[in-house]
Amino acid sequence: MSIATADSYRENFDNLKNRTSAINKRLKAESKEHKKSIQSMRGDNFNNNCDGCITSKTNVEGLDTNFGRIFAIMEDQNKIIGDTHKLMENVIDSLKSKEIYCFRDWINKFFNQVEQRYDAPNDDLRGWKKLIGAFDQKTSLGKVDFRNKDKEYISSLKSTLDKVQMSIDDFEKLYKMKEESNSEFHDQAKTLAEAESRLKMIQFPDQMKEYEESLKKLFEALKIWYSESE
Repeated sequence: MSIATADSYRENFDNLKNRTSAINKRLKAESKEHKKSIQSMRGDNFNNNCDGCITSKTNVEGLDTNFGRIFAIMEDQNKIIGDTHKLMENVIDSLKSKEIYCFRDWINKFFNQVEQRYDAPNDDLRGWKKLIGAFDQKTSLGKVDFRNKDKEYISSLKSTLDKVQMSIDDFEKLYKMKEESNSEFHDQAKTLAEAESRLKMIQFPDQMKEYEESLKKLFEALKIWYSESE
């Protein structure tokens, strides 16, 4: 049984949009042909002055007016459909974000591995807490750089991350992603391989594209560190 994902919803939604677009094209084509017919009938009646022709002309004018009203209603309906499409796109993007935030469990595992390998400056027993506090302070206050007193802790983290080809920027993005998610976003994957496979299947929306590479590096790092423990 296939699992419904934001991508599958997006695919179905795009199909519906394409079908709606095709119908709109047909309606516009029919409308154009109808107007041509009305104009042709109107032109024929203008060239005749008989009483029957005048009556026919009146009927044509009424038909044209009625169709104009119907077409206006159809245009209003199209606007509503367009607004519905925009709403559905936002909902699908929200589902996509939820899928990605599910990886917070694996970010926690990654942080645990980093903590085990982190060499705090001067063997500071509270070094890891001070390091996390540095990231918390920087992101919470929207600072561009770390405080001077935190930089030696950041430097020690860099040494740990260098061994698995990750950067401070990768770590900060993962920290930020973890903070942005909440307790309802937990991954259903129980193994590293399953989680990594899910990651490869996800197409990141533009607003979350920055997290993709760091998540990939996270799994590579976990594979390296887990293999060291075997």
